[in-house]
Amino acid sequence: MKPVPALFPLSWLYGGGVALRNLLYDWKVLPAEKINAPVISIGNITAGGTGKTPVVSLLVNRLVGKNVRCAIVSRGYKRKTRGLVEVSDGLSVKTNAANAGDEAFQLATRMPKAVIVVDENRVNGARYAVDRLHAQAVVLDDGFQHRSLDRDLDVVLIDAGHPPFSMAMLPAGYRRDVLSSLKRADAVLLTKIRPGMDIEGLKKEVRRYSDAKIFSSSLTTTSFKRAKTGFSVDLNSIKGKHAVAFCGIGQPESFRESLEELGIIVRSMRTFEDHHPYSQLDLQHVAAEQEKINAEYVVTTEKDLARLSSIEISEHVPLFYLEVEMAVHEEQEWNALIDSVLSTRHE
Repeated sequence: MKPVPALFPLSWLYGGGVALRNLLYDWKVLPAEKINAPVISIGNITAGGTGKTPVVSLLVNRLVGKNVRCAIVSRGYKRKTRGLVEVSDGLSVKTNAANAGDEAFQLATRMPKAVIVVDENRVNGARYAVDRLHAQAVVLDDGFQHRSLDRDLDVVLIDAGHPPFSMAMLPAGYRRDVLSSLKRADAVLLTKIRPGMDIEGLKKEVRRYSDAKIFSSSLTTTSFKRAKTGFSVDLNSIKGKHAVAFCGIGQPESFRESLEELGIIVRSMRTFEDHHPYSQLDLQHVAAEQEKINAEYVVTTEKDLARLSSIEISEHVPLFYLEVEMAVHEEQEWNALIDSVLSTRHE
């Protein structure tokens, strides 16, 4: 997104409002409420595309692996409902992507042991998860700006390919928070690192604003699955194959890069707005493009697939999706940080 000079005055107003709100929390004028469970927030200071969902998955898998009943609490962005919705009780998924939001529904289907609640009021959602669904720890998805809920660990993600340090504030650019807010972070996780990136330079930029622990991470494609059946194709077998790709995510170019790293030849790429609600017609257009160029695959992301869950997919459409995982390079130190939160509040 290129800055739009005409919108800079609105960005200054937005930034001033954000800074004032942060001061009110810093001065305790606005309270941060505690709940009876440790809270770990995963957030960012830019709008979309930093890899929050894979990091939340990584974190929840760590907690579940330690036999902690874990809840994910989020707003449920772009859902059709309002108020509190119980997406999963840790045993079964209770609703669909339209009512839960695509990210919450994706997490519910991928991690069946996690409790998942969406609510614009994060305090209310977290209390419901702890008091009614017996969660022992809460992961606050996209929680950095939602300061009404006190947290034990604040993790801020920065996309290494699109760092925020020279970005304009919304609505002229993608940055949603003032850079000085990084001082509140307990940890900064640099995400989507690729070979050749100046990681040390990024760390120096972070150090201008924060003394937080800095971690680095990268996304890895773990499987290439057929949407209709869930059948997983060997990754070596797709090298050199042609595909029509489509997605509606914050950083669509990163999806294309992931496909090309697998050796897939992307013949056509259709991008939609982030969280786009897909229709049957959208899928028909993509399928027609695949037939026209005779590509072996139609490929999308796991998050996009959640928004296709209510659409009938013909067996004749070779629709596949990528499953990705986030790997923190400093794994031992990262796990020790997470475990320290549990030892402080859970045990």
